[in-house]
This record gives sequence, C-alpha cells and structure tokens, in this order.
Amino acid sequence: MFRPLNEKESERRFRQNETLIEFAKQFGYEEPSDRAVVIVGHAFLDMLLRNILIEFLIDDEKEVDRLLEPDRPLGTYGSRVTACYCLGLIGEIVKADLRLVGRIRNQFAHDLHADFSDQRIGDWCKGLRWHREFYMVPHPGATDRDLYQVGVNQLVCHLQGIPSIARGEKRTRVLHT
Repeated sequence: MFRPLNEKESERRFRQNETLIEFAKQFGYEEPSDRAVVIVGHAFLDMLLRNILIEFLIDDEKEVDRLLEPDRPLGTYGSRVTACYCLGLIGEIVKADLRLVGRIRNQFAHDLHADFSDQRIGDWCKGLRWHREFYMVPHPGATDRDLYQVGVNQLVCHLQGIPSIARGEKRTRVLHT
C-alpha cells in the first residue's frame, strides 16, 4: 500500500540520502586504508538496517528509539540483521552476506594488523554471494578488497529500497490493552 511520507519519514529519507553521498566519498576505491573502507561500509549498512526497522515498527518514536539504542535488544548490527531477517524484511542470502560483513568488520576492529591479505578475511570476502547470484560474476582478477567493496555496494543498493517497502508494511498499534 502506498502512502506519502510524513514529515519525520521525509527527514529520515533526506538524512539517509545525505549519508549515502558521504558514504560514497569515504568508500571509494581510491581510499588507501582497508580499515577505513571496512568500517565505513559496515557503519552505513548498520544505519540502513536501523532505518528499515524504524520504518517497519509502530509509529512510537520514543519506544522504537529505546529498542534501537546501543545497549538495548536491537542496538547492535547483529541483532538488527537477525530482526530484519526474522521479520521477513531481508532474505537468507542478504542475511548471510551482512553477517560476513560483520565478521570482517570485527576482525578489522580487533586486530591492528588486519588487512585484505589475511586468508580468513579473504575467504569471507569470497563468500559474499548477493552480488554474484543477482548481479554479476566478479572479474577473475578481482582482489579480496574488490569483492568486499562490490559486495557491500550491492547490499547498499538493495537495502536502500527496503525502508519504503517496510513503511508500506508498518506495524500498527494494538487497539486494545
């Protein structure tokens, strides 16, 4: 069901688009730091997951924000991935890829020497499937960092449209107590 954006939804969408522009600047292939690319990619996906949940859950900003705060049930990247999957907002392949992105981010966050030459990180990058199955087969010479960046970019493209779909399925408040 289509309905126009209300003021809050419109502001959120505008902020998301502004953040997408910033993401594109910081996630570029010319960025020399592997760590920066991983952290920025993960952070943007986390923001998209949060926005998807906000659009889907009931229109009670205070309670939804409390649910999504860092120390609350849906305050982490992993819990947001699980919630989006369990609510039917993302599919199994997207869920698996988001979890791989989370593993890669955690490796970079907790190991000062992490880079894309690490075998485990490379295996995780090679395990990203969404872009392979729905868009393209990577060039044979693609590096593990290339696979990560293409994988994240394709997840971003896919997840960008889900808040609008989730808004159409938005939960309503229960009419009784």
